[in-house]
Amino acid sequence: MAEDRFQQIQVGDVEEFFHVITEEDVNAFASLTGDRNPLHMSESFAQNTQFRKRVVHGMLTASFISTMIGTKLPGEGALWFEQSFKFLSPVRIGERIRIWAKVLQKSEARRIIVLETKVYGDDNRLTISGEGKVEVVKTQEDKKYDLKCSSEKPAVIVTGASRGIGAVTAFKLAEAGYKVVVNYNKDEQSAYRVVEKIALAGGKAIAVQADVSQQDQAELLVARALAEFGDLDGVVNNASPAINIAEFQNLTWESFQRQIDVHVKGAFHVIQAALPIFLKKGRGAIVNMGSISASNVPPINMVPYCLCKAAICSLTRGLAVEYWVKGIRVNTVSPGMTETDLIADVPTKSKLFAKMSAPLRRIATPDNIADVVVFLISEKSQHMTGQNISVCGGIHMSV
Repeated sequence: MAEDRFQQIQVGDVEEFFHVITEEDVNAFASLTGDRNPLHMSESFAQNTQFRKRVVHGMLTASFISTMIGTKLPGEGALWFEQSFKFLSPVRIGERIRIWAKVLQKSEARRIIVLETKVYGDDNRLTISGEGKVEVVKTQEDKKYDLKCSSEKPAVIVTGASRGIGAVTAFKLAEAGYKVVVNYNKDEQSAYRVVEKIALAGGKAIAVQADVSQQDQAELLVARALAEFGDLDGVVNNASPAINIAEFQNLTWESFQRQIDVHVKGAFHVIQAALPIFLKKGRGAIVNMGSISASNVPPINMVPYCLCKAAICSLTRGLAVEYWVKGIRVNTVSPGMTETDLIADVPTKSKLFAKMSAPLRRIATPDNIADVVVFLISEKSQHMTGQNISVCGGIHMSV
């Protein structure tokens, strides 16, 4: 596994391998990239240049450093995010190149190694030299939840629960004895996988499709929970559309509206549908998913998302004041950067910056967030309402 491999790597470790550059390599590279420069593709053109023979694409030769990083040093789990190159001499078709790498530095905290990288020609001349930085990604285990409790507690609805924080929250709630309504909008297959895992572990759950931005569908979601489980104790408003990252001047109102419709309008619809049940019982717990971006320095080019998360925090406080006397508690959980699909395309440098900015020196996992959500749903937090709890490794600290 990548975790074991990283621990084995030491400063000074060296790896190398050989490859013969073929005509097929050059043609495949040109086809893939569209780089059909005649210096690489035409013998007659190359003969009339100082090189006399065709020159292999420099980046084709350099691409074998990616092979080194992905298969040998560090190997499995490597994410190559920075590289410098010096192209020192040309490589020809038919040459046997030697790809070589050496570990110069290793950061345990950041899981990064710095590599000296070189490519030699078949006469041992140096053709490429450089330095690369590689993160060794920590894999997430597919956790097995042993639900020893009897699922005697009422049901909890988790919106957007087919993946990420929502899915893990569903598992954790089932582990705590709650029956779980796994809401999804489009990803039916993932939602049913969540339900299956809970069932195999001894819990009770159903998957319910609903676009919570639509009032009638949110009402049907709550109705299904009652029909299946006979009671409802809590709601976790976690549904989120894809985050659109763009400069404000390039945004349309539609891009704002989509975020508002799911984050704010969706929470509005689900809470309104569940409130009559909570009011009749004289108790209920609502947890809204916020973000530290609403109360801290916001990330750049994410105005619609940040606006909605700020609105969620205000919604929480308003409802907490209005309904505490009725026995209904409302709180917000505000994650920092968390390892989910939502940040899959965030640049590695941004993730590293977030990690090193946190006093705990790491990015949150969905489990970290879900544990806090379950606490706020449970009776263990019965004297808490109107709170916004940041789960961010200490990047944001309230006073």
